[in-house]
Order: sequence, then C-alpha cells, then structure tokens
Amino acid sequence: MPEGPEVHREADKIRNAIGDQAPIYLYFYHDHLKPFESDLTDKKVENVEAYGKGLVISFEDDYHIYSHNQLYGKWFIKSAGEYPTTNRELRLEIRTHQKSALLYSASEIDVMDSVSLHEHPYLNRLGPDLLKGVSPETISERTIDDQFRRKSFASLLLDQGFLSGVGNYLRTEILFDAQIHPKMRPMDLSHEAVERFSKSALTITGRSYQTGGLTTPEGLAVRLKSEGKKRKDYRHYLFGREDKPCHVCGENILKTRMSGRRIYICESCQNL
Repeated sequence: MPEGPEVHREADKIRNAIGDQAPIYLYFYHDHLKPFESDLTDKKVENVEAYGKGLVISFEDDYHIYSHNQLYGKWFIKSAGEYPTTNRELRLEIRTHQKSALLYSASEIDVMDSVSLHEHPYLNRLGPDLLKGVSPETISERTIDDQFRRKSFASLLLDQGFLSGVGNYLRTEILFDAQIHPKMRPMDLSHEAVERFSKSALTITGRSYQTGGLTTPEGLAVRLKSEGKKRKDYRHYLFGREDKPCHVCGENILKTRMSGRRIYICESCQNL
C-alpha cells in the first residue's frame, strides 16, 4: 500500500497535470457518483492534497473528491483522452484540454463538501502529517502523551491517529534510524531517545518523499550504487533485506511480524 511520501508525490503529479484548470470531462465508475460528472465539469480544480494515505481533489464551489488507493489503486497521468495499457478497471477520470488524471482499481472514492470532508471517519481521526511542516517538538509531545505512551512502537507507527501516512516500510526505517527496538514503548525511552525518534520520523519520511522512495542517506546510496549494488540493496536500511548485512554494523537483518505486519530489525543497532 502506498504510504505518505508516495501519496504526496501522486498529489504533486495530479496537481501539476490538472491544477488551476476546469475539467472538460469527468467519469465516475460508481453509479451513485454519476450525477457529479456534470456537476464538476467546468469547475476549476483548486487544490490536490494528500491526507495521510488518502487524497483529496478540491474544486471550486466546495466540491471535493476523496480517494484512498488501499492496496490496488493507482493513478496515471496521460495526454487528454488517452489511456494506459492496463488490466485495471478505471474508477475515475478527470480530463482537461491537455491532460487526463486517471484512477484505476481504487475501492474508496467519494464526493463531498468541506463539512462532510472534515467529518469523514478516516480523515477525522488522522494524526499530524510528517510532510506538512509538523515540528519535532510536536511529535515528541504526542509520543509521550498518555494516549500513546504505553503502546509498542511496532503498533503505534501503524496507527494513523498517531502520525498519518506512516506504514510498513517507514515503520521499519524510522525505528532503525532512531535506534529503537519495535517492542519498546515511548514510556521506556529517555527524553533524548524520544527526541531522536521525532527527528528520525521527519528525516526518513522527508527523504523518501524527496528521493522517490529512498530512506538511506545520499552518501550511502551513492557509494553502494557505485559498487554495483541494485536499487533494492540501497533503497532502505533494513526493509526487504532479511538475512543481509546491516549497512551500519554488518550484522544480519532479522525479519519478523509485529502487529500483523512484517518488520525488519537489526538486533545489534536496535537492542532492547
């Protein structure tokens, strides 16, 4: 499932293609949304914004299309009237004179006004978005709040009500960068370790957004690439690298499951 950095990059891509333009054609797959095809035609796209793992396209006159890709949804940008070669099912098309934004296979799409948008059960419970200017201090305060401090980090980082947009690969990478074992809880950490976690959450998420998915620092990625390593070997510190040596200490990486999802640990760098 795409995580916050990927959804933010998708929002950028859609905004660049159709932002500040009025669609000349819209298509909705779902029958209950068909009336909005005519309602939204000729209404300017005012903004495209990521909300955690969801995405909202805002039109003038207080119309908003909310979508969540879940596991299979995928956006394509094509020249107006063109379609990708794919076996996926088209769920939404927004076409301007120059470009088409096409959403395939997404299971959750709706149109609402701003009141309904803020009351939406997913959007309403989201925690701070790490790619929207949140400060390390805000993250630290939230981390030690009574609502979260007793939960393991393995569980906490999959809770969209804690920090929105964090998913499986970011969970592994943030905890490694912060040198925190996933079984630990905020209440187990020193003040310095909480601050380290907050900085790592911002650094790793921001780096992934800026680089298109890399969570390792530039120097390490460049060095490994120059040594002939494939992207899968230098993209992440730990994620997807079970039984391979840690880039920092050389110990083999462990793959396990926590909170129902796979997670990767360096037991030397992240000792309990």
